[in-house]
Amino acid sequence: MSAGSRFTLGRIAIIFLFVVGVFLFRDTWLPTAREYTTEYKGRTSAQSSSNDYNHDPAEAQRHHEVPLLEIDTRPPPAPAAASDADCKQLPGADKVMVMLKTGATELYQKLPTHFVTTFKCVPNFIIFSDLNQSFADVHIYDAIAPVSKKIRDEHEDFKLYREIEKWQREGQDMSKLRGGHGWNLDKWKFLPMFHQVFESASDEIEWFVMIEADTSLSWLNLLLWLQTMDPKKPYYLGAQNVIGDTTFGHGGSGVVVSRKAADILEAARYNAGKETYDQLWEEETAKSCCGDEIIARAFKAVDIPLTHAWPVIQGETIATVDFTGYHWCAPPLTWHHVTPIEVDAYWQFQLDWAEKNGWKTPYLYRDIFDRFLAQHVSVNRTSWNNLSSDKKFVAASLADPEDEDFYSLKDYQQAAVESEEACAEACMREGDGNCIQWMWTPGRCHLGRDMRFGNSDEREEQHWNCGWIGHRIDQFRKSMEGCKIRWDTSNI
Repeated sequence: MSAGSRFTLGRIAIIFLFVVGVFLFRDTWLPTAREYTTEYKGRTSAQSSSNDYNHDPAEAQRHHEVPLLEIDTRPPPAPAAASDADCKQLPGADKVMVMLKTGATELYQKLPTHFVTTFKCVPNFIIFSDLNQSFADVHIYDAIAPVSKKIRDEHEDFKLYREIEKWQREGQDMSKLRGGHGWNLDKWKFLPMFHQVFESASDEIEWFVMIEADTSLSWLNLLLWLQTMDPKKPYYLGAQNVIGDTTFGHGGSGVVVSRKAADILEAARYNAGKETYDQLWEEETAKSCCGDEIIARAFKAVDIPLTHAWPVIQGETIATVDFTGYHWCAPPLTWHHVTPIEVDAYWQFQLDWAEKNGWKTPYLYRDIFDRFLAQHVSVNRTSWNNLSSDKKFVAASLADPEDEDFYSLKDYQQAAVESEEACAEACMREGDGNCIQWMWTPGRCHLGRDMRFGNSDEREEQHWNCGWIGHRIDQFRKSMEGCKIRWDTSNI
């Protein structure tokens, strides 16, 4: 055999041995399915442990003060009986049109939360602003566009409107325009917005519900409440406020209009001629402070007065509302001036409630109190204003002319301004039904007859210490046992 042949055979042998070695020892360098599985499970486990949530209030209290709102940070549960897919199919859901009013300067701060909460249950909704634009794949309608061009171009209330249009063309951040003339512009949205929806809604819509971007809406309670009324009757419902001789439904609290009322209003507009009608109400809007007041006057002109719906429709927050006998067994539909975090918290509460009780059982103010506040009013708090204001004892050196004369107060009332213990004692001595909570700052003691939670005043100039009388809260709760669900609020 020649040397060349031996060399070729040797090379072939080396290559063969190399290939065999690669095959035999592949597990030492190739990742296995088990390694992939281990890595994936490790990531899942880490994420789960970081999101664990302690629902035991007592345990939380031992470590730190429990926050007012307990936001569940766990991943959303798998679809169940109370899923958002089911809540779109609830009886009457397809008969309701929800109108959300917002503004271009606040849209990106307040609107997104509603897409992952409120609107997940609402089959029919429309969003109005002061700018024609899109948010993702959702169209945002300009509520002001129907206002006559001369007013839009020249009236001082529309200065912000014109700036918004300019900033949109230039691609600027419109949130920097917040404040200023926003309130003056907002009043022009109401009546044109209602007309646009009344005209365009399908015949299947029986109820129109208007909320604002800082309004929290209970879909569960809304649908159950609407079942107690006939949409073929003219209803204009809201939380009653008064300006002059006009009683109107406060816009931020939410306004509900039946199909019959909408048809009557649109018939009046048609009969007068839309251009003539709209010009008349534009003149009235220019003279008014508020668009929700204009809505009431427009309905009043066709003999549809406001039907009082407070406290079912509510303009307060959970922290500021007074939990009284008027509220306790009423189902709350709305809360106003809520943050996106609160919108989400109340949404999660609704889902939890529906999972335990079903979508046919309304929750009441009582249930809101138990879930969000009960644990917090069981202890005294520092740097906290619980909004006690029914009686005010003020030291003589701090008193204003409207304050009660300090020296005409009883001894224990005079002593109440000296310490929080003395203030709490004064609340006790006022007797059952006269005081259920107190708050104190040096030289001042305020007492309250009704339960309110209030808010932190850590960032305020004046700081209060406060507390609640636990056994009187228990007495109130016991006195309300067995009360019937109260939907009808028209006589309040």
